[in-house]
Amino acid sequence: MAKTNRTAVVVAVMLANFLAAIDVSIVGTAMPTIIGTLGGLPLMSWVFSAFLLASTVTVPIYGKLSDLYGRKAIFMVSSIVLIIGSILCGLSETMVQLIIYRAIQGLGAGGIMAVAQTILGDIFSAEERGKIQGWFSGVWGVSAVIGPLLGGLIVNYISWEWVFYINGPIALVAILILGTALHEDIERKKHKIDYIGSLTMTVSMTALLFALLTGGNQYAWFSPQILALFGVAAAVFVWFLYHERKASEPMLPLDLFKSPLIAVASLANFLLGAVLMGITSYMPSYAQGVLGGTATEAGMLLTPISIGWPIASIIGGPRMVKWGFRRTALIGATLVGISSLLLTFVSQEMGYWYPMIVLVVLGMGMGLTTLAFLVSVQSAVTWNRRGIATASLQFIRSLGSAVGVAVMGAVMNARILGMLQDDPEVQAPLEAANSLLDPEKRELIEPSLLEKLSDAFASGLHYAFLLVAIFGIGALVITLYYPRDKKKAQPE
Repeated sequence: MAKTNRTAVVVAVMLANFLAAIDVSIVGTAMPTIIGTLGGLPLMSWVFSAFLLASTVTVPIYGKLSDLYGRKAIFMVSSIVLIIGSILCGLSETMVQLIIYRAIQGLGAGGIMAVAQTILGDIFSAEERGKIQGWFSGVWGVSAVIGPLLGGLIVNYISWEWVFYINGPIALVAILILGTALHEDIERKKHKIDYIGSLTMTVSMTALLFALLTGGNQYAWFSPQILALFGVAAAVFVWFLYHERKASEPMLPLDLFKSPLIAVASLANFLLGAVLMGITSYMPSYAQGVLGGTATEAGMLLTPISIGWPIASIIGGPRMVKWGFRRTALIGATLVGISSLLLTFVSQEMGYWYPMIVLVVLGMGMGLTTLAFLVSVQSAVTWNRRGIATASLQFIRSLGSAVGVAVMGAVMNARILGMLQDDPEVQAPLEAANSLLDPEKRELIEPSLLEKLSDAFASGLHYAFLLVAIFGIGALVITLYYPRDKKKAQPE
């Protein structure tokens, strides 16, 4: 069999992963122009939610399929789906069409996210894997920084359609490189695909994410619609668990989680996902609603995470085998726990400098924990389980992100309502508080009312940051249970 060109494979995988990583920031920059062209402002959030839903629920399915049929085939199919979805997005004539095509785009991105890191886990040894995954993690940091800039340049000098069209040539290059550079030795045998497991997992997670994305926004948390979605999610998930225990080739082998290493990494990753999404969702609101900053300043407030993350990954990657997975994870979790606790002390008097310093530390903690958990999980399983193990870790973090941000939003809104609903000067408290995020509306608010709204908004954010701290400290406590024994990185 021909020898794999590892350098070329790394280039291809990083190109494709860059597309998946940059999507949210580059599209977010173009959204005002897109809405101006297509209309449909009330549907704007679904442009992002459709992508999130499709990419999240399919990650474990793609991971399992890559174990059955090889990484290259699934990676290439996913990239083709991403290209098709991206072209259709650029051709959209209505907001509804864009949302549908974004879901197709998300289906492709889910496969890329599931398989990309698994490929690197296959072709590098444990000693090499830390260094390579460190550089790979840096792609996410770089994409967060240049995404808004690239999106702005495309919109200003070309057209918004090219925010989507640009994916095509890059993904095509990745396909061509990987197709010729990666060679796998796959055991050719007839597989029994777990259709029921895939379907029940998809239905259950879609219902759960749909409830979390719409609860407190389109519908009240205890409305019949949201309760029905939670009921469907729970009932179908029980069915999924029952089926997976009996399936001959389960979509998600539940015995994976009998490993203390995988169980600890998964639970900690769930909490870390909540921390990261909570920060990226509510820190910009702090900048605009409390500090009165612009949207640009709000976006720049998150830049320190994108700086700390790749720095820690690149430094920690080559040293992880020497330090050990447990020590690396504990250092990272400690940084996350401390920094998330420090964020509860932010105040208007501190301005931007305090949160930006803290977020550099948080980014470093995220870089180390992500690296340690990923490489250790990949090293704890054999080739035919590495795809689903890697995908499960990513899926659980995405699920933690969705659950965490929903809980934080509910608590924050409840706090704002509690402070403003009995005030005769305030009509529609949540809408009034949200007006703080619009510079034009903010200027029209009377000074006395502005002070009340700002105080309520700051208090609501404080409660959200308290939850971030609880999740961060919880991740540290869970990481303390990481197995101490030093096993061989590669299973026999």
